[in-house]
Amino acid sequence: MHKQDNEIAYSSLLAAPVAIGLFLLACVVSAFVERAALAAFFGFVFTLLLCSYAWGRFSVRKLTYAIDAPSTGVFPGQTIRFTRTLHNQKLLPLIWIEVIEPYEPYGCAAPESRFVAGGRCVYKFSMLRWHQKLSFTDEWAAVRRGVHSIDAVSLRSGDGLGLCVRSKTAWQEPVRRFSVYPKMVDVSVEKVLRDMWETCSASCGYLEDVTLLRSVREYLPSDPAKRINQRLLARGQGLMVNRYETAAPGNVLFVLDAASFAGKDAEHFEEALSIAASLIMGLCQRGIRAGIAVPASMYFPETFVQPSSGRAELLHMLELLSAADQENPPLRGPLPVTSPELIGQTYYVAHNFNDSTALRLLAPFPANKTRLLLWDADGASALSGFRAEAVKNFRRVQ
Repeated sequence: MHKQDNEIAYSSLLAAPVAIGLFLLACVVSAFVERAALAAFFGFVFTLLLCSYAWGRFSVRKLTYAIDAPSTGVFPGQTIRFTRTLHNQKLLPLIWIEVIEPYEPYGCAAPESRFVAGGRCVYKFSMLRWHQKLSFTDEWAAVRRGVHSIDAVSLRSGDGLGLCVRSKTAWQEPVRRFSVYPKMVDVSVEKVLRDMWETCSASCGYLEDVTLLRSVREYLPSDPAKRINQRLLARGQGLMVNRYETAAPGNVLFVLDAASFAGKDAEHFEEALSIAASLIMGLCQRGIRAGIAVPASMYFPETFVQPSSGRAELLHMLELLSAADQENPPLRGPLPVTSPELIGQTYYVAHNFNDSTALRLLAPFPANKTRLLLWDADGASALSGFRAEAVKNFRRVQ
């Protein structure tokens, strides 16, 4: 549903309708008593204030504002380039305009200091002619992980004397969002690859994907009964066994338990997210498929990204991690994984075992291919039955 742009008026007492009416009355009375000079003065003031009132009243009508930002996010330390467009769609020119955007002093992005005033981001312009479109670009610094969201801005304008000012809220539909990804750190992707191959149960590091039938062959005494093709047997075509496609354990799944970090040091959460994001990026760059399951956040519902090494999926995973928060609800699940045994390695990222909230989701996955990545891993292996390791161990020592 489109939100209506509401207007708010700020007028000097001189430009109020009552004051304008009084000057008109004074002009008429002065003319009636034949005080020409005084009548001319009151008439001039009346005309000036009436024009000021009318100019201010219609100043923000048919004034639109749009924001354009890149489709992908950036990393902390980089800059975000925004392009903004003002369009005056009427005959009335505007002597001055102010654009006021929301700004969080401790948010993920910061504008240039010259635009910050009173805890807001303010852009000022001196002239916008009739039916003129004005575009301007500025850069915000990506300070820390998070999502910068703009759903509404305030537009202010009025008469040239500043006696009558109007302000309206311009809603941005759809809401403009921009992500600052987790900080990239130097991690050991080799540890993940070693985990994958060490836990592989088939010879030569390959597994059979029982969902993909490659061919059939004649039955041999050494073949297990479960491989017999029952359909061919029912047709009277003899004992034939299925041969399946082989699949290397080239995919990794990360499960984020953000709720386990609730009430803990925020730096622990940021470090864990940075390491997880860096591992995902490193795996994708090596052609290893990586996926993630994250709980619902302020900007996204609970999301499961199938393991992939594609750029679009990688950016989406980084975007999801950008929006993660310690106050996110626990993962509900279940995880929509068709063949959990074909996942090369599953990493459950949490603060500690005792505060974990979604360990039940790991039940379908082979225990030997599941590892807990915890900030505090003391005693977690014995308590959980899974291998556990401190998440910071995946960061290279400088």
